[in-house]
Amino acid sequence: MSKQNLGFLLGAIAIVLVAGAPVISVFTASAIASSLGCTLNEGDAHPCLFHGFDLGETLYGMAVVGWFALGTLPLGAIALAVLLLAWIIVTIQDRRRAKAGRDRL
Repeated sequence: MSKQNLGFLLGAIAIVLVAGAPVISVFTASAIASSLGCTLNEGDAHPCLFHGFDLGETLYGMAVVGWFALGTLPLGAIALAVLLLAWIIVTIQDRRRAKAGRDRL
């Protein structure tokens, strides 16, 4: 894999992680609350004790952050589409340059 393709791949991974972060946060909060037997919803923070610490507010915040996905997921999809288009253009240009170089020989 060329450095150029690696750069595009790392960019795509970064976009997916940033765009999906709110969703990951919701799933993580849900998994933690479920494993501790706590109630988790977006209406109110409920007490959730873990080794004497109340995680209710933290889990509630993590769950509410999921609403940011309404913005991050569409923007991430647009960013991925732009990145894919840029990769296609760069790849076509590189192939044309390589072909022109072979034709000169």
